[in-house]
Amino acid sequence: MGFKVVNVFRAPDVDFGEELLNPLGAELINGVWRKEEEIIQQCQDADAVIGVVSVQPFTRRLLAALPRCRVIAGIGIGYDQTDVEAATEMGIAVTNVPDYCLDEVSGLAIAMMLALGHRMLEIDRAVRARRVVFNTDKKALDAIASPMFRMRDQTLGIVGLGKIGTATALKAKGLGMRVIGCDPYVLKPVMESRGVIPVDFDTLLGESDFITVHTPLNAETKEMFGAAQFAKMKPTAYFINTARGGCMDQRALIEALRDKRIAGAGIDVTIEEPIAADNPLLEMANVILTGHSAWYSVTSERDLYRRPMTQALQALRGEFPAYAVNPEAKGQWLARWGAARQG
Repeated sequence: MGFKVVNVFRAPDVDFGEELLNPLGAELINGVWRKEEEIIQQCQDADAVIGVVSVQPFTRRLLAALPRCRVIAGIGIGYDQTDVEAATEMGIAVTNVPDYCLDEVSGLAIAMMLALGHRMLEIDRAVRARRVVFNTDKKALDAIASPMFRMRDQTLGIVGLGKIGTATALKAKGLGMRVIGCDPYVLKPVMESRGVIPVDFDTLLGESDFITVHTPLNAETKEMFGAAQFAKMKPTAYFINTARGGCMDQRALIEALRDKRIAGAGIDVTIEEPIAADNPLLEMANVILTGHSAWYSVTSERDLYRRPMTQALQALRGEFPAYAVNPEAKGQWLARWGAARQG
């Protein structure tokens, strides 16, 4: 029996590395199916499934309906819509692309921080509207840009010190900033080795001039930034979120900005995507919105779409996928699908 691979999130004119399957002679089915029942119907006899594991519903029920499936090869880093526990129980590997867009997302977080800290949006609008020369009109500049501080005198607080959070920390250190961090899953000596001062969450809220979020969305991080957290921040501080919209209480953020409890925000991800036309964030001059584009570059796009196929290929060859997010499934997986078992 030949192998069958189903890509349930096929995008037109995108290289998914389809040619990698040629040596195995595997059948490849492409399409876009978003609902649980649709995916089950298309994949019930699949040996490997490629999809967006942070958006499409890879539930326990769906996984149980895929008796031949060895791997759910995820497009992207997050996998919040996938029941990883159920996959592990069933001996199915779930993979992501863990080193995808590290430079792009960390770079955008730093770019937002610089743009907000230097009041670039407000100054740009004033120059366009009034053709003002601020070198000779300091009073006008004070009215628009004060207070503005040197970046090397500022503290950056990073919530989530995984790969992207660490890349952001290293870039901020290059600007001469003091960097503090909070992540219960990263050992303090590891943080310190990266030039990050470990602190608890409340200390980070109170001491940071900029806060940037780099966590997955799960039960622990859902709305971890709400009214109480924004109230603990400095009124001159900026909030940056390039992680997931659900990590913040969006209504509380809007109220904090309206009441000037914080100075501004850089938001790549919102609760509703695309953002609703009547969302107050669209009208706020001290908010940067980038529409979930932090991941984007020519290089990262190639990694995003081709890497899942490499994981599917490994699984079909009887090799436990290198990017599995559930390594605890390896023993059961190898007993069922391993190359040695296949002879």
